[in-house]
Amino acid sequence: MYQLDQFRDFNVDTGQLDELVELAAFGRQLRAEYETLQLDIPEWASTQLEALRREIRTRSEDARLARIREIDSRIDSLKSSEEKKSELLKERERLVGKAT
Repeated sequence: MYQLDQFRDFNVDTGQLDELVELAAFGRQLRAEYETLQLDIPEWASTQLEALRREIRTRSEDARLARIREIDSRIDSLKSSEEKKSELLKERERLVGKAT
């Protein structure tokens, strides 16, 4: 009963990603069992499962974008001053060209 209570009352904003995944797996099993027994799935179960899945997708995407930014930053730090200067001059030319 403890896992059911945890699933029902869990706040997706405060949990760690692995906890969210664990509870989403429990929610899928719970929903499948209701379906197997041909019982109506409680609305709170569907609502909580969707909230968990949405939060997992959001956090995964946030982590992916953060990693991309980290990689871009590391790549930028490896550029020589000449490469950086060249990029800035190209950007300036592009901006000046838009103004005219």
